[in-house]
Amino acid sequence: MFKSNLITISAGIASGPLAPSPAGAAGMPILQPTLMPGEFLPGLALSLVIGLLIGIERGWALRGEPPGARVAGVRTFSMLGLFGGLIGLLTTGSLAGLALVLVAAVALVILVGYWSDMRRTGKVSATSAVAALVTLALGVIASAGYTAIASVGAGGIVILLASRKALHSALRYTSEDDLRALIRLVLVVFVILPLLPDAAMGPYGLNPRRVWFVVVACGGISFFGYVLSRWLGGRRGALITAAVGALVSSTAVTLDSARRVREDGPSPAHDTAIALAQTVMLGRALLLVGLLVPMALGPMAKLLVPGIIGGILITAALFQRSRKTPEHIEPSTMKPPGLALAFLFAAAVAAITVVASWASQRFGMSSGAAVVGLAGLADVDSAIAALAAIPRGTFTPTIAAYAIVAPVLSNSLLKLGIVASVAGVRRAPAAIAALGGTIVIVLTMILVMLA
Repeated sequence: MFKSNLITISAGIASGPLAPSPAGAAGMPILQPTLMPGEFLPGLALSLVIGLLIGIERGWALRGEPPGARVAGVRTFSMLGLFGGLIGLLTTGSLAGLALVLVAAVALVILVGYWSDMRRTGKVSATSAVAALVTLALGVIASAGYTAIASVGAGGIVILLASRKALHSALRYTSEDDLRALIRLVLVVFVILPLLPDAAMGPYGLNPRRVWFVVVACGGISFFGYVLSRWLGGRRGALITAAVGALVSSTAVTLDSARRVREDGPSPAHDTAIALAQTVMLGRALLLVGLLVPMALGPMAKLLVPGIIGGILITAALFQRSRKTPEHIEPSTMKPPGLALAFLFAAAVAAITVVASWASQRFGMSSGAAVVGLAGLADVDSAIAALAAIPRGTFTPTIAAYAIVAPVLSNSLLKLGIVASVAGVRRAPAAIAALGGTIVIVLTMILVMLA
């Protein structure tokens, strides 16, 4: 009876890490490994590394406690990761039930250990207990073959654990208005955006998700800039927001900076941010041309490089001016941004898109640069990509460069209009001069090439 049970159990792991070979002389299965070291060692090593990293963070965070007072330290967390990796190897076969039992047993030990520690010390904190359970789970995921998910998860939990002081400090300085602004942004990005169809609709091919992405970009950049300004101060926050945000949408950066000038008064920092966003846009457009329309890179460089150099010089001059001007707005008195201007701008983009589509249908591609330039009011990148989709030979390199510079100029004029209408000419003369300067430089280069 006992012998037959052993045969049944050994045969039950046929699809696991150990599988029976054909029966030997006595009819007993001979167990042989079916996984080569190269198949299981990477996942198992990652499981161990994950446990080690989380253990190091926990050991550092709890370094002030006396020896023996911690439920789990570096070695325990490392073993949890490795144990999770071993369990992950068992989940692929018929021993999945045993793996679940082992996971449940280890989880119970962890919970009981931390429960006893809380009773002993009187401190209520589930952070280390949850970290231990997540370490076990990530170890299982890593050895089961999902190494990318396990790596990202490990990085995320280590960052969260190490950010305790920063997160608690942020909560202390967070107001109810800040929380409402964050909730609005979450609603815009994570609730509404995924529900919108990503397809051309109606007679003019309006894409609801792309239009709503304008709200996402404007709202996200505004909130990002607000957080940085509260954290780093108005000048540094505005400049970092411009540099990073312009990679997504220089128009959204310009709109946010103009809004802040209107609300807080003239600001050299926001003048600098507008000039920096314009310069980044010109550089990004030239880079996209090199990637998508390489035949036009030569003449396009002649048109944009002087504008980029001029933008850099103007931005540097405005930056020096902002450094000499004290910040007149305390970070603690700043108000979180709303979404009214973002909605208004999205509506304008939708209208521009419809008009551009109508012009394309009405006049056809023969309208060339005019249609592409009109589309550039909404999105320079899309206008360049649309031109890249036109069959080769339709335009010469020079004509293609003129067609591409049209959306760059139209977008620059749009930003000039945004600053003039939202911030006002009297409040932002330097920003208007910066935008106008780059526009004049590019127009001058067009005239030079046409001469």
